[in-house]
Formats: sequence, structure tokens, C-alpha cells
Amino acid sequence: MQNPDFSLFNDNMFQKTRSLIENISPVAGMSEINMSIGEPQQDPPAFISKMLSQNKCDWSSYPKVKGNKKFYDDVKYYLNSRFNKIGDWLNPLDNYLLPVPGTREPLHMLGYCVRGTKPEPIALITNPFYHAWRAAGLMSGSNIHLMDACSENGYLPDLSKIDKVILSRTTVMYLCSPTNPHGVIASEEYLKKALKLSRNYDFLLVVDECYIDIWRDNAPKSILEIAHKYTENGQKKLANLAVLNSLSKRSNAAGLRAGFLCADPDVILSYSKIAANGLALVPTPLLNVSAEIYRDTVHNKMVREHYNRAFKIAEQYLKCSIPDAGFFLWLPVGDDIKCTKLLWEHMAIKVIPGSYMAVANKGKNPASGYIRIAMVHRLDIIEEAMKRLQRFFQNIWQEHQIND
Repeated sequence: MQNPDFSLFNDNMFQKTRSLIENISPVAGMSEINMSIGEPQQDPPAFISKMLSQNKCDWSSYPKVKGNKKFYDDVKYYLNSRFNKIGDWLNPLDNYLLPVPGTREPLHMLGYCVRGTKPEPIALITNPFYHAWRAAGLMSGSNIHLMDACSENGYLPDLSKIDKVILSRTTVMYLCSPTNPHGVIASEEYLKKALKLSRNYDFLLVVDECYIDIWRDNAPKSILEIAHKYTENGQKKLANLAVLNSLSKRSNAAGLRAGFLCADPDVILSYSKIAANGLALVPTPLLNVSAEIYRDTVHNKMVREHYNRAFKIAEQYLKCSIPDAGFFLWLPVGDDIKCTKLLWEHMAIKVIPGSYMAVANKGKNPASGYIRIAMVHRLDIIEEAMKRLQRFFQNIWQEHQIND
């Protein structure tokens, strides 16, 4: 017995990639390099282990929906130092913020918060998508409408092309900045337009900012800063807005499962009710550790420098463009399915075919023709992978293109 709606999940990109190459044996004598998953391989801040071994981490306390004072104090410090005093603006912060176990669960469950708010509801989902965004559309009870992000629109959905009738029925819209997989940073004007649409048409704008602290030259603005700048006197500070932030990428702490939801107080209240009755909460010791990590800037700078060096290596060997943010290389190849299979067979490198990260919309898949390469390994492994990729594209791939 299974909910028939769950057929939506049958095209999970990781499962499809595993199925694509499971019967292909990679060349003997080469170490396997898995560049399909955005799982940082560098060390998290060194103080994590020490903190978790101390009694002050409070192992005896059940986790709470609202977290604790330390978490709010430390996140306020982060918001003030990283985003132009946003922590002071959102005062008291506990009205606008909740700790969450990473971003996947809250991204998904925010769809439930808007369920039943409009007749004939629509969820607007960026395509290519993170699977939790599309799951949120299902949870919202909405018809899912895809917003393509492709080279023609700078890898950000063209908000000006969304029909007004669609917008009037929209209950939730999902955007990501910096984008996954492209690494594009949304401009202030773009974020302003998205926020204005959410308020004019009364839907919840959810912005996934899990890559916001991984950039090359220019720090991405948060939509929280845009809300601060363009919210008028008397208007609710975060009206129609929810923002997700996580330590997974920022601090190489994917296993910690900690971050925060910052949103309109009505959204915080709704989410609190769901969390109190059935969602995972951040365990108190991990909450205290994550609070301390949000105060850290030195380690995060080291993380960014690591990715900068990794992309310089990619540029050296592949002569490719370096993304403005994030840690994925979005590489144009042509036939992404064939390329993925041949890379595994001849170079023992796992990547994600771009077309598996999106679905066809109006007859075209906006991610087709690319492969996504996660630049998350040690620099020596990155260099080995780039050398193999260089040989592959100069010889094997070129030969297959000629034969085709």
C-alpha cells in the first residue's frame, strides 16, 4: 500500500545515477572518485569534538522547538556580522527564527504550512530543483509549476514571464541563491522583485541560502537584507518570507544536521506547531555546538579559500568558467547521460547528469547537456580528477563524438 502521489519521487537524481552506471565496471587500477554528492570532505571546526565531550553541552536535556538563549545570541552575532546588522533588526530574534535539523526537512515541511490557503493552489518550483522543494509542492496540496533556470535566463527563473493568473493561485515559491547547481548569485534587484511578487500576490517565498557562505570574490546578499532595505514603516518585517540557512556547506558540518529557519512570525508559529507534534528537533548538545560554529569566521574563510584553490585547478586543466559561488562545477558536455557513463567506465569518476536534476518542461529539459561535478575533495584528489577529466575530454570523449 502506497500513496500514489509518491510516484513523484521515483526520479530521484541519485538513485537514477546509481542505476545508470551500476552495470558498468570502471577501468581496473584506478581509484574511484565520487564527485556526484555535495558532501564536504574537509574537516569541520576543531572545537566541535571538544565541546561535545563537555558536560556544559547539556546531554541530559530534551531538545526544544525554540532552542535556547545561546543559540539565539550566537546566530544574532552571525546575522549582524555577515548580513549588515540583520540580527539587531529582527529583535527579539526568537520571534523570527527557529533552529532546524539542516535545511531538507524544513524546506519540505514549509509546504505543509501553506496547505489550504488558496483554492486551486500552485507551487512554483525552480527547475533544476533540490528534491525537497518539489516534495514541498506535494505537501502543500498544490499543482507544481516549474520555473526553468537555464543559460538563456542567466540560470535564474525569469520572474517577469510568470502569468498573473498563476501568481494569484500561488501558495509557495522556491528559489535558491547562490543557485544549485550553477553557482549563480541572485542580484539585489532580482531578490527585490521576488519579494515584491510574494507580497503583491500573497504567497510564501522560500529562499534556500545553504550556499550563501561559499563564494569566490563577492559575498552574496541575503534576501533578509533586501527585506530590511525595502520593508516600509508599518509593514511586517518578514512578511511572506522564509529563509533557510545551514552549517553543512558553510562549515563542513553536513553530519551535524543544524541550521535555522528565519521567517515571518506567522510562519514561525505554524512551523513550531508542526515541529512540536512530529518533526525532528536539533539535539541540545548539537544546538550548542552549532551556535558556537555560527560565531566562527576563521574556519569559514579557510573553507572558501579551499574551494577557490579547487576551482583554480579546474580552470587550469579544463579551461572552464569558474562559478561565482557554491562548490559545484556545472560543465557543458553535450550528451550528459553518455558522458556520465563513459566517465565512470574510463576514468572511475562519478558525476551527476544534468538532465537528472530537472524534468522536461514544455518539451525541454533546462539541465540537459551538462554534468554536475562536486568539488568537495582534498586538493590532491581534485587535481587527480581534473587530470583524468582533461585526458577524457581530449581523447575518449572526442573520439566518441567523432564516431557518433
